[in-house]
Amino acid sequence: MASAQPNGHRNRHRGGASAEDDSGESFQAQAGQWSRRLGASAQNIWWAGLGALQRAQAEGSRVFDSLVQEGAEVEREGRRRAGEQVDDVREEVRSRVDEARDNAAMGWARIERAFDERLHSALRRLDVPEREEIEALRRQVSQLRNQVSRLSAAERVARGPVEPDTDVD
Repeated sequence: MASAQPNGHRNRHRGGASAEDDSGESFQAQAGQWSRRLGASAQNIWWAGLGALQRAQAEGSRVFDSLVQEGAEVEREGRRRAGEQVDDVREEVRSRVDEARDNAAMGWARIERAFDERLHSALRRLDVPEREEIEALRRQVSQLRNQVSRLSAAERVARGPVEPDTDVD
């Protein structure tokens, strides 16, 4: 009696036929059967081709014209479908390009914000005044100039008119 092994093969006994011998014969039988079927199919295809040729010759140009029309319709349909697919692909590509552009813009915006924050932090550490502080100083300087101009004008008025120098050397 043959015992089953883990890999599914059976032990061979000396002097007797084994399951492997049976499967080899079975395989050859199946291969022969497939070979005969393949030959029969090839023969049928050959006969079908000859029959189509005979019918085309018998029916003449009517079949040829019909085949031309069918072929033209198949081509038109194929072009239409290809055009639709091209439009779909074009739209998909456009969508992905827009998405990539948006992602890149968001990435640059994040980089700019990070750069601005670090620059601002570095300027604060160096005690560099901010734009608002400089603008406030400009306004104060402008106010002080105006006050100095008014005070100078008031002082001139208080001193009176200046007499021209009459001494000539």
